[in-house]
Amino acid sequence: MPDLKLLWEIQALDDRKRDLENKLERAREEEELKPLKADIEEGGALFNQIKKEYNDIKKNQKAKEMDVKCANEQVKNLEKRLYDGSITNVKEMNANSKELESLKNTIRETEDNILVFMEKQDELRAILEKMSIRLNNKADEYRSKHRALLAEQDKIRQLIAQIPLSREKLVEKLDGETWQRYEDMKERFNDPLARVEKATCMGCRMGITFNELRMLKHSDDLVYCSNCGRMLYWEKQG
Repeated sequence: MPDLKLLWEIQALDDRKRDLENKLERAREEEELKPLKADIEEGGALFNQIKKEYNDIKKNQKAKEMDVKCANEQVKNLEKRLYDGSITNVKEMNANSKELESLKNTIRETEDNILVFMEKQDELRAILEKMSIRLNNKADEYRSKHRALLAEQDKIRQLIAQIPLSREKLVEKLDGETWQRYEDMKERFNDPLARVEKATCMGCRMGITFNELRMLKHSDDLVYCSNCGRMLYWEKQG
């Protein structure tokens, strides 16, 4: 029987190459990073939303402060007119007094609103600071894992690149007829050669016949599994 150990080693290299290529493809898709990336994007969107709310409140506070400033100027002018003797008409004096009181009430209410805005800003600022720390930590974690993933991809590529030469050296040692039969069978199977263990074809996991087992042990011909059609490889013990 042809020395199928070489063929078995070639098939093992092909299997390893296929596994490494699948592993490389999974690494390229960065599946393990997707949950972390989604978490960062979701956190970033929420951070921006809260920051916008913070900026809007800050803007409203400045507008209210400007309103208070203008109202205080009006109060100052009204008080001057009321107390410098320039208004002598009682009706006009009463009207200005009411306007003055209304302005002061408006100022008090506006200042209360400003205090609420300030408290809300303090609350949001604290939230943003915590979120910023959390997002920065997650971004650092993502960058670290991404670097590790790129390094793993490079390592896998190097391993894949080593396989063709090793495979070629083995093929050169194999007889042409056996190699051609193996190549022809690859149209049907990724693994045309199946190891036999405990009288079982490990390709289809079915038991082989006593005659097939006897031929494996004693015949010089290639033996095929009667169930799946793969070449059978039996490694002599000892």
